Amino acid sequence: MPVEWQGSTISAAWADDDDGGDDGGDNGGGDDRDNDRDDDRDDDRDDDDRRSSPGSRTERGGSGDRPSRSGQRRPANAAPQATRPRAPVVLPTRAPSEVVVSDASAEDLAQLVSEGFVIEATVNLDNLNRVLTRLTTPPGLSLEAARDRVRALPSGNVADFNHYYRFEQKEGLEASSHACLHENCPAWEMIEWPQLTQASGTCSVRVPVGMIDTGINSEHEIMAGARLELIQLSDASLAPSKAIHGTAVASLMTGDPQSRVPGLIHGAEIIAVDAFSRNGADERADLVSLLRGFDALKARGVRVINLSLAGPGNRLLEQAVAQLVQEDGIVVVAAAGNAGPKGEPAYPAAFDTVLAVTAVDARARVYRKAQRGPHIDLTAPGVNMLSATSIRGARLKSGTSFAVPFVTAAVAIMLSTDATLTPEQVRAKLIGSARDLGAPGYDEIFGHGLLNTSNLC
Repeated sequence: MPVEWQGSTISAAWADDDDGGDDGGDNGGGDDRDNDRDDDRDDDRDDDDRRSSPGSRTERGGSGDRPSRSGQRRPANAAPQATRPRAPVVLPTRAPSEVVVSDASAEDLAQLVSEGFVIEATVNLDNLNRVLTRLTTPPGLSLEAARDRVRALPSGNVADFNHYYRFEQKEGLEASSHACLHENCPAWEMIEWPQLTQASGTCSVRVPVGMIDTGINSEHEIMAGARLELIQLSDASLAPSKAIHGTAVASLMTGDPQSRVPGLIHGAEIIAVDAFSRNGADERADLVSLLRGFDALKARGVRVINLSLAGPGNRLLEQAVAQLVQEDGIVVVAAAGNAGPKGEPAYPAAFDTVLAVTAVDARARVYRKAQRGPHIDLTAPGVNMLSATSIRGARLKSGTSFAVPFVTAAVAIMLSTDATLTPEQVRAKLIGSARDLGAPGYDEIFGHGLLNTSNLC
């Protein structure tokens, strides 16, 4: 018999976090700048630039007397010790033995059970008006064959793997010559963000804004005054997500105007779903938890959803996103992904119904690890973005994850100005006003160009 869903099957973990935690400890007072000196040490293994940056602790072949691992010092003229290159960590893209099907009939499910499938759980998505069934595949049957078997049944067409989705960020300083790195003013200026009209209250957000991410530290000093509701959907039996990525993304939208990270739409109602959990060194959200997040956000009446995450294409995910956009009038904005220029398209950004956002630095140069393709819609700042850490202070972060909030914030203002706009009309307005970058006209690196908010208000 199916069991009632008691939590998401997210088995997530943080691949890039330091075992020592995310703060170096409070320094006993001082302003944000002082606290930042011993700020978060999260994602120390995530920033590959650190290995070649001057003064890095992991810089190889440097001069000087340095202790060896045995505690003895090497002479200054000694040959550099050989280092063994670390093998790249390959993270799984899906649950190893699971298929998820939407709205399967009782007869078809009974047939699958007779063939050795096991019904692990049913998930009622009341607001999306559908029922998900998580199936464990029979022994000896490949995952692809199991999925195809479910799809072959009369009601099994909408079946797919239980894919994993991860956020898109890198830590640390990317090369830039702009003088304003300690604040996000270069990013605001390059898209002509209406900060003055926002400050006067003439360009406020009056629609709820949704996001699906990791946990968020709502007590962070940078988040002071934020109208933030956090919905926890992760499985309590698994390790909870760390409030690193979610806090950073949320701070760009709703940070205290008087802090080091003033939010683009501070004062807006932000409804955030924590859909991530940890499994060893991997932090991820599975398909089912994402769909539960969509269901919860639809129930809250959001008009735009920020998805600073990416993963494989999935039939159930595509159907749910299309429903949100085409039937419910919700604009979905997602990160292009950080797998590099030759990476395959990442989802949900690559779905036709989604606004796919890539990232550039303060000089409008594309983020070196951003994915490309014919699905890219818009470009926004996403390199060297100062954002809140999970406990206190702020640090620079880069990735397509941090470009998404700029487009989400712009959409929120547009819908607050004219609530009758459809997602297609929002897309057309954003594309029509974008500033062309790269080759003339549309291209697969910058899409239709840089987000332009000069006439937003």
